[in-house]
Amino acid sequence: MPASFWFVEEPCQSSEVLQWFRALPNPPEQIASAKGYTLYFRAAGPLALNDDGSIDGSRSPVVTVITPSSRRAVMWTTGSVHFLPIPVSQFPDVAKIRKQFGRWVEGHPLAYDPHINAENPFAYYLEGSAANRGALYGLPSGMAALARGQFFVDDLDNELVLDRVCRSLRLRGIECES
Repeated sequence: MPASFWFVEEPCQSSEVLQWFRALPNPPEQIASAKGYTLYFRAAGPLALNDDGSIDGSRSPVVTVITPSSRRAVMWTTGSVHFLPIPVSQFPDVAKIRKQFGRWVEGHPLAYDPHINAENPFAYYLEGSAANRGALYGLPSGMAALARGQFFVDDLDNELVLDRVCRSLRLRGIECES
């Protein structure tokens, strides 16, 4: 299973997470995707491809970064980082970067702790499945947004989930765009 981290931050071109990866001594190549980027650490090894020509993340030195986006004008998606090699130790340089990234992101406030009985003052603003993935770290822009009452959903929440969330938000006096 890939090592994954979730975070909240304002949707923008200059994601702090991407900036962190870009600042590495040997920064990865960035391949844009529909929801963010695939980061390829070329110096760590070659890409392995599936039969259809897509990247086999479990056998390649790659990391995916799902960047936050705006949904229906009133919600932002959570962001995530997934270290895809299984096991990540097959690429020692990527394993080292995973540890460094983990220390960096865990140095930010915990916006949501999934443990039972944990105090989660921002849980009210996490809708859909945003609180169901794991620990959610708050980057500065994300923590400021939560303090202002910004609602977050998971990037995997589909239109049916968003419809349900919008019905719930409507009861709180917040109108979503279609």
